[in-house]
Amino acid sequence: MSDKLSQRPDETRAKSIAKLYVDPISPYAYFYLKQIDRLDDLLDIRITPILFGAVLAHWGQLGPAEIESKRRHTYQHCVWLARRYGLAFQMPSRHPFNPLSALRLLVSMGNPPEAIKKASDFVFEQGRDPELDFSGLCEVLGVSDGAQRIQESSVKQALQAQTQEAIAANVFGVPSLVVDGHCFWGVDTIDWVIDYVQDRQMFDRSDMKSIESVAWGVRRKRD
Repeated sequence: MSDKLSQRPDETRAKSIAKLYVDPISPYAYFYLKQIDRLDDLLDIRITPILFGAVLAHWGQLGPAEIESKRRHTYQHCVWLARRYGLAFQMPSRHPFNPLSALRLLVSMGNPPEAIKKASDFVFEQGRDPELDFSGLCEVLGVSDGAQRIQESSVKQALQAQTQEAIAANVFGVPSLVVDGHCFWGVDTIDWVIDYVQDRQMFDRSDMKSIESVAWGVRRKRD
């Protein structure tokens, strides 16, 4: 463990609320959730499922699995990362899959952190496909009426609202943690989050502020 992890923020100050936006389609969200306890003493984290595909569509991006060479690279990187973290890891037999039913199921349950973690484990620890094996996911989560739950309009609207909330917070990928209006994207930003919580003036300093004045050079036209 890093020496930084032994440091604690001022115990007299209440922990800030942070939102961690995830989608069970993301192996990096799986890795993040396996390390989220590193932030337990620093932040009050609300894990929030969102539809990653809708985020990509909003910003006009391709997903990492939509470019063949990047897809292979991403999956190989995840295998390496799992070894480095000492975590079990198994890709499902097909990926990407449609995560919509799994997301709606989690939302219908009220976004419980343990259920979100179990859904992520279902995919990347057990290598199971929640689209093809939705009944298996329901069984793991202890839900007997999952097929009915995911058809409820209130559940569909809640997932849309959570996704729009993430977009409004400038989230462009998963996993992303948002705290104090700052978005930290990726499993490799956990140390950055820890540093920020212990140094809340980080983004007010001249070196960070200078980034805002960097002008656009060239922008590619989008179709």
